[in-house]
Amino acid sequence: MPARSPNPAAAHRPMPLRHKLMLALALEIVVLGFRQADLNPHHAGVAVEEPAQAHHAVV
Repeated sequence: MPARSPNPAAAHRPMPLRHKLMLALALEIVVLGFRQADLNPHHAGVAVEEPAQAHHAVV
């Protein structure tokens, strides 16, 4: 079978409004996430205390 040539009109069709709105929403979520991370930094970590008895190990 011969290979089909792509439709030139379909290759340059404008992006639908729905897709533009989804991209804008995704960008807003990323921006708000970075802003929230700057205002409320969350430092994850584990506090480990020394055991009461010397021969007990914390693993």
